[in-house]
Amino acid sequence: MKIQIANPLVDSFLLGSAITALMYSVGEFFSYHRTRKQTLLGIVFFFTAYILFQFYLLSTRLILEVPFFYLSEAVAVTLLGAFLDEYLLSVTSGSVRSFRRLGLKLIPSSILLLSLVAWKVYQKEIRIEYLPEGLADRPRMFVSISLLVYFFFLIKAFLRLVQQFSWQSLKQSTTIKIGLIIILFCLLEAFNAICILIRGAQIDYRMTGFTIGTFLIILYILRQAFPDFFLEVRKIVAEEKKAKISQIGKLDLKELRKQLEKLYRDEKIYQEEKLSLREIADRLDLSTHQISEFLNTEMKMSFYQYTNQYRIEEAKRLIQKEPDRSFLAIAYDVGFGSKSSFNEAFKKITGLSPREFRERQL
Repeated sequence: MKIQIANPLVDSFLLGSAITALMYSVGEFFSYHRTRKQTLLGIVFFFTAYILFQFYLLSTRLILEVPFFYLSEAVAVTLLGAFLDEYLLSVTSGSVRSFRRLGLKLIPSSILLLSLVAWKVYQKEIRIEYLPEGLADRPRMFVSISLLVYFFFLIKAFLRLVQQFSWQSLKQSTTIKIGLIIILFCLLEAFNAICILIRGAQIDYRMTGFTIGTFLIILYILRQAFPDFFLEVRKIVAEEKKAKISQIGKLDLKELRKQLEKLYRDEKIYQEEKLSLREIADRLDLSTHQISEFLNTEMKMSFYQYTNQYRIEEAKRLIQKEPDRSFLAIAYDVGFGSKSSFNEAFKKITGLSPREFRERQL
């Protein structure tokens, strides 16, 4: 067991970190436009503040003055894991879950709390002793259970995040990398504490509190540097969901673009007056949904916009080449069914009427 030497600097850091976390919590609770997500984050910061304050009481031995709260940080750790998991779920999915679902996550904390109270009642007199090496006879069962529950919630959140993002997003998005690093940090902290317990040693709460406090500082810097960090995460999640239900995700989009351009440029399929999305889909051996999605997402235009773009380009060429030809003949030639629809499309794309365009060419 490591020797616990009084260190006013570390004690001050623990207290300062607890106050900082509490201020974060108050800031979230009293936000002007408070949402469920901010409420959950406020609860996360509150339990973090409580745990850090408990570490401060242990480090300074002030816990001797309030022995009833001894080991209460174990319950706080399980609650922290539950609300952190719920918060991350809210951030990534944007969904609002019922409090009944959240209540299921609080069952381990409730059982641990009742067990801890029963243990304290059974003990009748709570004895907290300090040896030169540190805190003596600290029950490992409660701490072990709390850490395992906390570890379970973090593993669950980590796996859920990994499953929601494609490997390409994980490699390219700095936002996702930072988010995963944050969760990995918490996982490693919990795993290290579990390993210490397995070896039979007591957890060095000073070092644990110091790392949590340092993490709070990093989190503050992160929030200042990237105020829209979690909003960006949600946007990426939404894009990933769209990609998963996309009907063109497995197609060679470059090849599809070439085939479509060949139909329009080389074969001039746009000259067919009654050209439809179905005919294009049949020519490319695809569904109408796939063609429509490709045009909307990749070309940023509808089928009619894409078709009229080629028709007007051809009309401009014919007006320049054959200045004496009537606009109606040109309209029919490029695929329009009437002069009015031709004039409307021409004006919309070029900003000029066919007559104005011809006059500028003369």
